[in-house]
Amino acid sequence: MMPAAAGSRIARAVWAALLAGLLAVLTVGCDILLPHRLPGEQLYVDNCADCHGVDGRGNTAREMGQPYADLTGEVWKFGGDDSSMANVIREGSFGLMPGFQEKLSDEQVRALVGYIKVLRRKAGAGSQ
Repeated sequence: MMPAAAGSRIARAVWAALLAGLLAVLTVGCDILLPHRLPGEQLYVDNCADCHGVDGRGNTAREMGQPYADLTGEVWKFGGDDSSMANVIREGSFGLMPGFQEKLSDEQVRALVGYIKVLRRKAGAGSQ
């Protein structure tokens, strides 16, 4: 007969393995489970959200109080039009933001600009 402690450890290990497997399936299948994502959304999450926040408001530990980190506001250091946003994404802002010209294609930059505009619209709708 197996001691109770050993059986308990085995049961916990089995549950942990099952949970890890479930999380792996959910993570891998995220695009299948959440097909509603906008083209630039994942690019934004992967490249921008750490500094600008998931909602684009710049309320992150790193950028708190930096007015240019808020992508939903009206304060834009280099202009908030599509061309200016794309240029800042490509070139960066000296000392504040890295450039992504080597990492992102022109199509990806356009998708990011489009998603930033969505964040701005959402923020505007929420403040009314």
